[in-house]
Amino acid sequence: MKTSIIQNLPNIIAAIGGLGTAAFGLVDAVKPCGVNHIGFTRISQAVETITTTNAQANDNQNNAQLQPANAIPQGNIVASLKANWYNGTDLGSQKSIAKSLIKMRLSEGNAANLASATGINAAALKSVATKISSGTKLETDESDVFARFDFGLTALLDELYQHADQVYRNWTRILAAAFAITLALLGGWTLHANLDPTHNYLWSNDMAIALIVGFLAIPLAPIAKDLSTALSTAVNTLQQVKK
Repeated sequence: MKTSIIQNLPNIIAAIGGLGTAAFGLVDAVKPCGVNHIGFTRISQAVETITTTNAQANDNQNNAQLQPANAIPQGNIVASLKANWYNGTDLGSQKSIAKSLIKMRLSEGNAANLASATGINAAALKSVATKISSGTKLETDESDVFARFDFGLTALLDELYQHADQVYRNWTRILAAAFAITLALLGGWTLHANLDPTHNYLWSNDMAIALIVGFLAIPLAPIAKDLSTALSTAVNTLQQVKK
């Protein structure tokens, strides 16, 4: 019995890995139902915060939003980033697009927010924003400020997108694990009903085995093929040595 299990271990691992692959396939199938939204909330909140313009000095403009010159509306920025996230655009490209759109929206009104988020002096960045909006050439020190702003924005977006991507990956793995366990339990129930219909499936040995298979399916899925091949080779080698 033990020898049979050892000999079949490569096939067992391959089968468990196949279950994990099927579970990930189900996750892909349900992505339009909201799975591809996972992780974007933090990005949208941060982008909305740093691109929001502040009210100017006039009393009649308190709480008003000033639209920066030559910049697309804030809502369009978020919508563009959302579309790229939902469609699974390359992460590096998403960060580049986000940085370009945010820099386009830089103005006197949101300079303070962007300076706070990127660790730049607010007055210096506001001066840079004013000159960029009017098309005035930047002085050397102002070019340095803008370069440091660019680096700070790059670091900010890298942290945002890496964190969001990690959240997305974690939740999709959790969802895939739920699918794998459900499929394994259903398969175990079907097998139990055919082979041992007189005993209750609930909390039986068959159910325990099904749970173990379900839990192993996700971590084994990416390596199942290589692992089963390696084990098969090892078993065959040992058999040859014993002869």
